[in-house]
Amino acid sequence: MNLNFVDWLIVAVVLISLLGITFFAKRYCRSVSDFLAANRMAGRYLLAVSAGFGGAISLVAAWEVGFNNGLPASWWSMISYPTSLLIALSGFVTYRYRETRALTMAQFFEMRYSRKFRLFSGTLCWLAGLLNYGIFPAITAKFIIFFFGLPEQFACCGHTIPMFPVVMLIYLSIAVFIACVGGQISIMLTDFFQGILLLFVFVIVMFFLIYRFGGWNFWENITTGLSYNATPGNSMINPIDTKNAKDFNIWFYLINMMITVYTTRAWQGHSGYNAAARTPHEARMSGLIATWRLMAFQLCMALIPLAAYAVLKSPLFPDLAATINGDLAKIADPQTAKQMTVPVFLVNILPHGMLGLFAVVVVACAISCDDTYTHAWGTIFVQDVVMSFRKKPFDPKYHMILLRLGVIGVALFGFLWSWFFPIGDFIQMYFQITAAIYMGGAGSVIIGGLYWKRGSTQAAWAAMVNGTLIGIFGVIVQNCWKLGVQEFLAKLFPTCEWIANNPEKFPLNGQYIYFIAVLSSVALYILVSLFGPRHVHNMDKMLHRGEYADELSSVKTKGKKEKFSFTGFIGITKEFTRFDKFLAWSSTIWSMGWFLIFAVVSLVAVFTSLLTTGFWIELWWWKLIPFSLVLGTICTIWLSAGGIRDVVLMFKALRSERIDDADNGFVVADDDEEKEKNESNK
Repeated sequence: MNLNFVDWLIVAVVLISLLGITFFAKRYCRSVSDFLAANRMAGRYLLAVSAGFGGAISLVAAWEVGFNNGLPASWWSMISYPTSLLIALSGFVTYRYRETRALTMAQFFEMRYSRKFRLFSGTLCWLAGLLNYGIFPAITAKFIIFFFGLPEQFACCGHTIPMFPVVMLIYLSIAVFIACVGGQISIMLTDFFQGILLLFVFVIVMFFLIYRFGGWNFWENITTGLSYNATPGNSMINPIDTKNAKDFNIWFYLINMMITVYTTRAWQGHSGYNAAARTPHEARMSGLIATWRLMAFQLCMALIPLAAYAVLKSPLFPDLAATINGDLAKIADPQTAKQMTVPVFLVNILPHGMLGLFAVVVVACAISCDDTYTHAWGTIFVQDVVMSFRKKPFDPKYHMILLRLGVIGVALFGFLWSWFFPIGDFIQMYFQITAAIYMGGAGSVIIGGLYWKRGSTQAAWAAMVNGTLIGIFGVIVQNCWKLGVQEFLAKLFPTCEWIANNPEKFPLNGQYIYFIAVLSSVALYILVSLFGPRHVHNMDKMLHRGEYADELSSVKTKGKKEKFSFTGFIGITKEFTRFDKFLAWSSTIWSMGWFLIFAVVSLVAVFTSLLTTGFWIELWWWKLIPFSLVLGTICTIWLSAGGIRDVVLMFKALRSERIDDADNGFVVADDDEEKEKNESNK
């Protein structure tokens, strides 16, 4: 085993703490809305820290991209800085969705379109989520096994038992326990504890990496390794010299930028968090604060795989490289060995104690991700599939039982799917193509439903079905290309070189298939709304504005229009306090400053030969080391203090709350003229 007694003790203390927090939160989970969305009592810092981290699988996926693509991938990702900033400032989708007071996205679809569409979209979302989640336990369990140094099998009662399913069963059981006992309350509380812990560990590991690989000469050693044996078109430093990059190139990030806007809040893996904010403004501010939280996290994502690459691909650290390569050679499956390269590197460089801390990162990421996802997909199945068939709500106690059974069912599916389904592509590409099954059409339906009163039910159906068909096509063709699809198409189109020249892999990766689904779904939604049956939805009623405003509404004006202002245009409204405005302008200066550097440097690099490799090395040093490391440390302390305050406020509110059994996600049909029009539009 890789861990000693001290390391295991650190892991045990954290696990016991998580279970203690879960038991504490149990007493506050008394209603369906508590279980689904913590009764909408979460503050901005609690949301920003709890909902912000992916699982252990996200670490592996990000490291896989970083190890194979180097710094250029981080460079091209800066192209999305302006759109990400505008989404955060304006509360695009987030603000209006919270105003609807829906507990799930499909509940909003019923409010905006129809119950049949809620059933269809809820089922689709659930199925896509299951497929997407299906590989989480597999990658996570492999990560834990190789990082902890556990044997591949062990003997018990005269039988040889494989370690892989046992590890999945243990960590999934903990995640399901947290999700079932206290619902979104215990999930949010334990994820906050883990999130703060991870931020501090990330910062500690970053300082250790700098110390371990040269101190003041750290960056020189890393960039020397990245430059070693580099060939034209495959630079790990210069983003302009990457013409041979096929997957994570500029086109990937351009498409990703558009998809980020299009799919804002569409993916429902964090559905409990999407509805949990105290107010729409708190939801908006949590997104803005999350941009600062990402600094320490992204630094970890960038530097760790770069250090691993420098060690394994250059002659600077021959003994360490030989040890790591020897460990990787013991892994029989090539794809698994590829995914475990960076974890095995960490095992060989971290000292005991720090190895235990990073083991906590692995376990915490695994649990915090899987409790959130099993809760999301399990509750979506009950709320948006099962409940859509009913004409009246469930009994509250029976409803809570069904929600918990839904969570357990998702975990069971993930366990079985991970055990028997092999993944043969980049993890990130698998995510993209499975998400496209639902999100290819969902973005049109969500944005159109929240911002366009002319968006019709028929348009929603057309966009969603279109995105689904293209996404399913992508899943089939990607996984069956070598099993006969390529051969069949080559015979059907014998003159098509595009098919004949790609016998091993379908030429379009998941990102391009996703992009095609998005463009066609947008076009269909607009065209069907304009030229199909006319329908005008009462947006004020749906958003609780104007004459429908009440004491919980954020927008209470009745027909009054504010004068145009630049600050209002970018999202800084009267709801912003002085500190909120400070955060908004700080985020704007930071993001737009780096985007301006990105734009100018990219243009100079493309049209001139003035920028040498030395320039890129210097620029990357400023981007990754002093700025991110210092700000990441400051933000970690700041977010910890703010999150603790929000936890205290949430429990004060939960103690004094009045239980409303009617707040359960069931939409009661109205009898007014508007509802009749909407129903007739099905």
